[in-house]
Amino acid sequence: MNDAARERDPSGNEIRVASEVATIGIGILFLVSAALPTTDDPARIGLLTSAVFLLVFAALWFHVVPERVFGPRRFLAGTILVQINCWVLLLVTGGVNSRYFPYFLLPLVVSSFALRMSATLIVGAVASGTYFLLLFLDPNFNSSERDVAVVRLFGLIAITLVMALITRAMETTRSTLRRRSGELAEQNRELEAARSIALRLSQLRELDEIIRALFQAAKDAIGTERAWLFLDADHDYRETHTVAADGAIERFVIDDSEPDPARLRAVREMRSIVVEDSATEPGVSARMREQYGLRAAVIVPLVYRGQVIAIAAFSYPEPRLWEPLEVRLVETIAEGSAPAVATHLALDQLRDERERLAQRTKVLEGLANLSESLGIATDDATVATSAARNLHRTFDLRGATVLFSDPSLALLEPRAMAGESSGHPVVSGPQNCPAIRSGRLFRVASADSPVVCPHVSYVEGTQGFVCMPLVAAGQSVGAFFLEPTDRSILDEALLRGASERIALTVANQRVLETAQRQAITDGLTGLYNRHFMNEQLRLLHSLATRHGRAYSVIAIDVDHLKQVNDTFGHEMGDAALRGLANALRRTLRASDVPVKTGGDEFLVLLPDTGLTEAALVAKRIRDAIDEQGKADPDSAITVSLGVAGWSAGRDAKAVLEAADSALYTAKGAGRDRISIEAQPVLTD
Repeated sequence: MNDAARERDPSGNEIRVASEVATIGIGILFLVSAALPTTDDPARIGLLTSAVFLLVFAALWFHVVPERVFGPRRFLAGTILVQINCWVLLLVTGGVNSRYFPYFLLPLVVSSFALRMSATLIVGAVASGTYFLLLFLDPNFNSSERDVAVVRLFGLIAITLVMALITRAMETTRSTLRRRSGELAEQNRELEAARSIALRLSQLRELDEIIRALFQAAKDAIGTERAWLFLDADHDYRETHTVAADGAIERFVIDDSEPDPARLRAVREMRSIVVEDSATEPGVSARMREQYGLRAAVIVPLVYRGQVIAIAAFSYPEPRLWEPLEVRLVETIAEGSAPAVATHLALDQLRDERERLAQRTKVLEGLANLSESLGIATDDATVATSAARNLHRTFDLRGATVLFSDPSLALLEPRAMAGESSGHPVVSGPQNCPAIRSGRLFRVASADSPVVCPHVSYVEGTQGFVCMPLVAAGQSVGAFFLEPTDRSILDEALLRGASERIALTVANQRVLETAQRQAITDGLTGLYNRHFMNEQLRLLHSLATRHGRAYSVIAIDVDHLKQVNDTFGHEMGDAALRGLANALRRTLRASDVPVKTGGDEFLVLLPDTGLTEAALVAKRIRDAIDEQGKADPDSAITVSLGVAGWSAGRDAKAVLEAADSALYTAKGAGRDRISIEAQPVLTD
């Protein structure tokens, strides 16, 4: 048999060996028969000649003559030659009536080795034909031998038919066994592939290791050159992982330009998609063809508990026809890997959920800290600083800026920044801020964002910015401006919770400040009232008695205020009083306490000030009031001032009485002048 036949028939080598052994065996049988003492000389010569021929034939036919001679009919040709050799033996050993007729049947029996009925029939036909020819060539054939010849001829034909039937049965049996063996071999390969992937994935939990195990199992099973895994990114399976023989994992997001990608077709149809030539397959990505050399592939959905959790693909760099067994092997590998991939995705999802929960817990803790910080803030500045720092830390931001609106100036001003904040400009008119105008979260995430802020521009290379209005009781008190990173937690509900806390604190702070201011100040002039004066005087006197820190008091009375009211009206009188208050603010120190004690009476507390310095302050006050009158003659007024100071052993009431006494002295001396206790009256 030649190489091609041997490839088609794995038992060809065994048939060749059996044929060679049978040929040599027949030759040896002839030699043994020739050596028997009962063999006559002519028969011995014929037996020896035939034996030598068979042995030489076996040596040449099976070891010298190339197997390509006669090709697939080599076995048949050799058997026919042996059959002819046996016919010659009959011819020289007695012809039709030769006692070596059984030897003539041996080649016919040997023909069954080929397990082909056609070969048996041909050899049988040659045997029958040559035996029939022998009837005419045998010189000793006579009528007495006719019955024997006919019996032998029909017996030969019968044996040929029986051997043909036996050969057919053996051929059918061998074909069935071969087919069953092939099926078992395929099942073994499938089981081996399943076992291989199960062993490889049994201890793996990381996705990279799972992909490498998939590739190695497919390489061992079908010789794939590259493995792919497509994960469910928003149900389009574009998140791609691929690995080749070097073991390096490459990741990218596939850009679908095809109308019906093969991987999505596999998901939709829940079956394997076989690509034999990607050049004719419109559903294969150009990047996969050009960059990764995908020319043929089997694409299999990974199904776990009835749901497609991912897609696996195994590719080859050349177009090829995929055998059904290879497709089944790939499906077996995919089926075996689906639980591991599902476990990884579940663990990955659990890790993400745990991280999100940890982040959310951190944010909630940060909001609790924000509430505590805001609770101890005393004014807008400390509220803004606490808010900016807590926002920056709680939401993991690059920078945070807190802006408050000033109703009196109609401005939205930055009051505090934290982190690497790029800052925010002052906005003229809070309603010009998009976040405040819309009353909701305002976010710019990219340069082509559909929403635009007229005050802040998007900066390339950043995550954009977020603005959230600060609204309390339906009124806007400001906003915060956040600059996130890729790690920032920008949950709108949490941001709104933070904004409500900050806004409520600002609103409460302003209400409290307003109430406190109204409780301690005069509504007309804005100066402190008598209640606040009593508290401050008690404090100053305590410092004086304990630590010797002197203080002084200036009593002030407006000269002829009733006359101004009667002549020009109360509005002008009120304007005069407000002008006096403004003069006091311009003249006094921040630590000094100007007080309106009555309708036209005022008092100034001067901490850490002796009587001499207090007299100079009184003169500056009088000069400032004169300048105020020159600037606005319609509301010009004059004042009388009395100055008194604390000394050891003197209580606060005595100091006030001394200031009042000095004031009455100044008024009695003609008004519009300063009087210092126990001192001559000072005039101009």
